[in-house]
Amino acid sequence: MRNYFMVGTIHGGWHGQGAREMLDEWIDANEWVLGWHDLESDPSYQKQVPNLALMDVGDVLIAKQMNNDFKTMLVKAIGVVTVPSTDGHRVGVNWIRDFRSSPVTLQTSYRQTLTKVSDTPKSRALIRDHIGPLLGEGLRVAQ
Repeated sequence: MRNYFMVGTIHGGWHGQGAREMLDEWIDANEWVLGWHDLESDPSYQKQVPNLALMDVGDVLIAKQMNNDFKTMLVKAIGVVTVPSTDGHRVGVNWIRDFRSSPVTLQTSYRQTLTKVSDTPKSRALIRDHIGPLLGEGLRVAQ
């Protein structure tokens, strides 16, 4: 069964001083990176790295950014995992849809940098009704 993960695209804080948008680099490099290099003892890293270990080939990453209202998020790109993480930080990704020039707004909130989408009726509806259509041709969404 395919898993879905909401992944952040900004390193160094949420639009704070030193924050840096990373998606352009990741699309060019065919990867996604959790970050916190040399900060593996940080509680935020420790909370999220187990989800990185759950990612497998064929899983879907939704590159997102929270809006200031914390009730909606922007979908900037969607990719499929091609190489699981071996270093606790990065996965290989085939970025199949790029919405950077016109992000898609969804009425949902995923605030952490990395969140596995849970298997609940609300989450299944989000995937079926919103993420599935964004995937485009070639990837069937599990119902």
